[in-house]
Amino acid sequence: MKPNESVARYDSEVRLYTNYAIKHIKTMCKNFGPRPVGSEAELSAQEYLANELSTTCDTVLKEDYKCSDKAFMSWVPIGAVAIILSTIFFTLGLPVVSLVAGCVTLFLILAEFIFYKPVLDIFFPKKKSMNVTGIRKATGETKRRIIFSGHVDSAFEWTYTYHGGRPVVAGIIVTAVIAVLLSIGGGIYGIIAGDGIVWTDDNLAMKIIAVVMYVTVPVMAAALFFCNYKRPVTGANDDLSGCMVSAAVLKFMDANNIRFENTEVVALMAGGEEAGLRGSKAWAKAHADEMKSDGVETVFISLDTIREIDFMAIYDKDMTGMVKNDKRVAALLQQAAKNVGHDVPVKAIELGSTDAAAMSQAGIPASAFTAMDPSPARYYHTRLDTEDNLDPKMLETGLKIALETAFLFDEQGI
Repeated sequence: MKPNESVARYDSEVRLYTNYAIKHIKTMCKNFGPRPVGSEAELSAQEYLANELSTTCDTVLKEDYKCSDKAFMSWVPIGAVAIILSTIFFTLGLPVVSLVAGCVTLFLILAEFIFYKPVLDIFFPKKKSMNVTGIRKATGETKRRIIFSGHVDSAFEWTYTYHGGRPVVAGIIVTAVIAVLLSIGGGIYGIIAGDGIVWTDDNLAMKIIAVVMYVTVPVMAAALFFCNYKRPVTGANDDLSGCMVSAAVLKFMDANNIRFENTEVVALMAGGEEAGLRGSKAWAKAHADEMKSDGVETVFISLDTIREIDFMAIYDKDMTGMVKNDKRVAALLQQAAKNVGHDVPVKAIELGSTDAAAMSQAGIPASAFTAMDPSPARYYHTRLDTEDNLDPKMLETGLKIALETAFLFDEQGI
C-alpha cells in the first residue's frame, strides 16, 4: 500500500500534520528559545518532545550522555592563534616552532572538523544532554525497523555567515588553508635552508613566504570571532524541522490507525549534533550492536534543515565526503521522492556532516535528506533561523517524502 492510499483525503491529512509540525516548532522556539547542547533549554525541549512522542509511541526512551558544548568548534580560534604564532616564530628564525604550530592546526582541522573526533573535549567541562527515542511497534513479528531523526540542539551563531555570507566565509576558509600550508611548507623549507632571522637574511624565498604569511594574519585574527558563543541561535529550521517531520510521521500513523505488520517505526530526537554529532554517536554506541545482531533489517534517515525546496538533496557521502552512507538507503529516499513528484539528487556533503554519518560509522545503514542551500544559506547558524523563517510547503513535501519512505521500506526493504 502507498501512503496516499492509506487514508481518504490524503493531501489534507498531510497538510494537517504539517501544521501540527509547524505549531510545535513555534511553541518550542517561543518557550525554550536557543538550545545549545547541555543547556536547560535543550533538556526542556527534549522533555517536551518526549511527552509529545508518548501520545503516539508504545515506548519512549530518554537516555542521558555528557559532552562539551564548545569543544567541537573551538578548533577554529585555537587554530587561528596557532597560525598567528607560527607566522611570528617563522619571522624570528624559528621555523621548527612554525612547523609545529602549522601541524597542530592541521591536526585539529582533520580530527575535529573532517573526522569529527572529540580530541579537544578533554580540555572542556562536560554538560548533560539527552537523546529521546520514540518507538511505534509492529503488530506482528518485527522484521524491519526505520528510524527518522532530527537534532534538538541549536548552534552558536557563525558571525560571518550572518555578516557577509558565503563570500566572507569562503574567504576565511581559503585563507586559512593557505596559511596552514604556508606554516607547514615554510617551516620545512626554513629547516632545510638552515636560515636564521628571515628579515635580515638574503634568502628571497623566505622573505616572500614571511610576507604572505603576514598577509593572512588579519584574516586569522578575524577567525577568532568566527563562532559567537554569546549568541546561540533559535534553530527553527536547523533542526526542529527535522525533529517535527519525524514526529509528524508517527502522529499521522497514529491518528489514522496505521501500524505496519512487520515494520517498527522510530523517531530519534538527538542532542548534540552541533557539538560534533555527540548525541548520535552516544546513541549509536548504546544501540548499534543490538540492532546489528537482532535480525531486524534497520535503516536510519537523518532529516536535517527541511527548508528550501530548490535545494533538496540526499547524501550518500557524509562528513565532508569522508564517510560513505548506504547507497541502498539513499536510493530508497530517492525513489520515495520520485513517487511524490520530485527528482532529488544524490550527492556528497561538501562541508560538514549529519547524524547519518555517526550511524554509518557504527554500521547501521543510513542516509540523510536535507533541503538547504549549501552555500550556506544566510539563516544557517544565524539569528535568522527563527520560526518566522519556516517554509510550510517544504515541510509538507518533507513529510510526504518521509511517509513514502516508510511505506516503501515496509513493502520492500532495501
